[in-house]
Amino acid sequence: MTDNHPPKIEPLPGSVGKVDPDAVWIEVGKVGRPHGLRGEIRLQVYNLDSEFWEKGQRMRAWLPGKPAVLLELGSFRDILPMPTATFVGIDDRDVAAKLTHAVLAVNQAELPETDEDEFYIHELIGATVLDDATRKPVGVVRALLETPADVLEISLNSGAAAMIPVNADAITEMGREKGVLVVRDILDWQDR
Repeated sequence: MTDNHPPKIEPLPGSVGKVDPDAVWIEVGKVGRPHGLRGEIRLQVYNLDSEFWEKGQRMRAWLPGKPAVLLELGSFRDILPMPTATFVGIDDRDVAAKLTHAVLAVNQAELPETDEDEFYIHELIGATVLDDATRKPVGVVRALLETPADVLEISLNSGAAAMIPVNADAITEMGREKGVLVVRDILDWQDR
């Protein structure tokens, strides 16, 4: 006889509230392994200078196959080789281990306002890519691939794709005009 009931999904620990399903969530890091016995966790942080690594900050934590939970940062230490943090309600190594590999994100509505000449990288998704020489559209930014070099994936009008590191010299204008990225020699970056 077979059991027709799906297995019960154990939620992630530490939830301090409901995750807003209508919010736009921006990834700020990932959870590593536990550090010590009292629930401290190593983190992979995308931007150490961000204001989000302060006590009381609420973040969404998500793992594939599990419902997302809202966590509250209890403490944060910028130590090498990886920063460590605690989350409210997680005070045991075994419980902290259940968060390993979870993606941490903050509500886009909580992002600080940028200066006129600043922007967030995620705002480039969907941007029109212009050729530096002709100023004509050559593609659209489809994704930001989080690698050590942070690479923009661009769908070219030809149907091909191009991969350009965010800090490449080929990018001559980024964020100066909202929704526009200007690239020199785009075909040199085409995925072959």
